[in-house]
Amino acid sequence: MICVRSNPCPAPQEDAWITSYQRLVPHWHSVSLSHQHSTISISISRVNQFDAARLDIEMSAMLKEQLVKVFSLMKPGMLFQYQPELNAFLEFLIWRFSIWVDKPTPGIAFMNLRYRDERAVALRGKIRTGLEGPGLTFAQKIWYCVAAVGGQYIWARLQSFSAFCRWGDSEERPLARRAWGLMQR
Repeated sequence: MICVRSNPCPAPQEDAWITSYQRLVPHWHSVSLSHQHSTISISISRVNQFDAARLDIEMSAMLKEQLVKVFSLMKPGMLFQYQPELNAFLEFLIWRFSIWVDKPTPGIAFMNLRYRDERAVALRGKIRTGLEGPGLTFAQKIWYCVAAVGGQYIWARLQSFSAFCRWGDSEERPLARRAWGLMQR
């Protein structure tokens, strides 16, 4: 109803809000119940996850570059033989000051992602943005460190050991040659 100054609107009844409320309550309850039972599917793009991992690698490389500058006056090549340990130490520091204290790594934070316990989220139900829910459990944090930091360290040491022992050139040791081929794939 549009009111014009020459023709003023009649004042609403004192209990008009009560009748409007009673008329809208059933509709409001049906809408709220339908939202309680529906879960919103959250799909996080793998590209965002890869970009976040790449940003973390770049940040680790920047930290490594700064650390190498600190040891630049030492004997040349000395730091090269301890490169896997240096990388593992830097990755451990990133893990310790991010994932261990329930914070995202810098790349994950930049991409607005976070780690969470999907098993606990599935039990709770309703998800809106993907940022809700509990973080990683103690065991998940430890396994992340073992797999990410320890796995990268073991892989780097295995590659340097296989190169030092010349597994790729080994004709008399077919097992070493096959292991080298498998590692290259």
